[in-house]
Amino acid sequence: MATADELRQTAQVDEAFRLETEGNGIIAEHHRHGMPRELFYVWFAAVLTFTGVVTGQLFTGVFGLNVWESLLIVLLCSMSFAALGLYVATGPRAGTVTLTISRAAFGVHGGKIPAFFSWFTAVGWESVTMVLTVWAMLSLAQYVGLPSTGVGPTLVALVITLFLTYLVPILGHATLVVMQRVLAVILAACTVLVLFAVLPDVKWNFNPPASALAAHGVFPTFLLALSVGLASTFYGWANFAADYSRYLPKETKTSRMVWATFLGGGLANFIMMGLGVVLGTMINAKAFSENPVMAIAKAIPEWAAIPFLIVVVLGDICANYLNAYSSGMSFLSMGIRLKRHFAVALDGAICTAIGIYALFFSNNFVDFFENFLDLMITVMGPWAAIYIVHHFVVRGRYAADDLVDTSPRSVYWYNGGFNWRAIIAFVIGAVATFLSVNSALWQSPLTNAWFGGADVSAYAAPIVTGIVYLLISPRRERANTRKVEAKAS
Repeated sequence: MATADELRQTAQVDEAFRLETEGNGIIAEHHRHGMPRELFYVWFAAVLTFTGVVTGQLFTGVFGLNVWESLLIVLLCSMSFAALGLYVATGPRAGTVTLTISRAAFGVHGGKIPAFFSWFTAVGWESVTMVLTVWAMLSLAQYVGLPSTGVGPTLVALVITLFLTYLVPILGHATLVVMQRVLAVILAACTVLVLFAVLPDVKWNFNPPASALAAHGVFPTFLLALSVGLASTFYGWANFAADYSRYLPKETKTSRMVWATFLGGGLANFIMMGLGVVLGTMINAKAFSENPVMAIAKAIPEWAAIPFLIVVVLGDICANYLNAYSSGMSFLSMGIRLKRHFAVALDGAICTAIGIYALFFSNNFVDFFENFLDLMITVMGPWAAIYIVHHFVVRGRYAADDLVDTSPRSVYWYNGGFNWRAIIAFVIGAVATFLSVNSALWQSPLTNAWFGGADVSAYAAPIVTGIVYLLISPRRERANTRKVEAKAS
């Protein structure tokens, strides 16, 4: 009679254009496959998206920085993908998705807390990206002479977006990896055309007056913009990172995964966020706020408008492949018993409702987007700090089967399934992050009193949370680490 482990190995399917059968369970060694270089295409296609353009435009068009100050922020945000590579590297070590690995730090039940927040933020990203895709489709329809305004065309564009967005994540990991590789090539070709069209008209000497700065001076505004940029890059992807590496062999070198993630995500981010920076010198801020896709399409040469809109449509669809797939995984990591593809479908239904609100009832999409980023970092920033600190404390060793064992037998049971010390550090970090936010929705009094109006949430999150987590980590937890290492070996 076959053992439970043998049945699990037989049941796992991860082949392109076949329905992936594994959810957030442990990938058996027998089913590990792939090479680190596939991560380059996964992250390149996902990050080469219009979301980066929207963020980059904020630096010059809204925050009042000049081109070179803004491009320095773009460079720093692009470099953050090297740090993201460390999160990616946890996947093969544990053999499961990011928010299930997170149970190692928070406990098998305590891990449901960050899993919920991860799911919530992923739904937000999906909805934002869905709206951008619909706008791009309507703009493309206008350029080719099709109906492009009103409820009817908007609903048609939404239905097409839903079909293109969710078919691949429903099929699963292997299909997603193949599609990202193909679409990365198409996106790169169209992006080169757009760059050739835009660069000759860039106002490299663009330098707004001091009165245009969003904070009290250049440096506080720089910190504000960098915080928003990191929220849309490193912090926006950290909770998804291991989901696309977990099928790699357990002994895959960390350095190779870090380089593939850094080159793929970093290069794509520098292109798209940098494009947003230079477009911010050319485009009316009010028009951009109302419909950023159409504002840019009208500002660039007509021959480049269609390649640009193709980049927006395909890039946002590629980004939403990851958003939808990982949102479903976060849903499962909350302990909800549901097949993976049903979790993705349910997630799509929720995002559709949010997208309809943004398309038909929201007057200022850019403000909504900026507020979403600020709120997201208050919870995902502290989680990211605890996740990576714990990973280095255990030296990347996990008792994999115990991550999905929610009984007291699991070494991650801690106290009733909760590691209260990690949860306390998480709460303290979230409060500290909240008190360092400066956004249109919430401005902490401390940002003006201490930081010159700067938003320093991207820095408060890892510093405060990481220090607190290390300080309150008791001997018993370190003893638990030795128990995990013994099981892992």
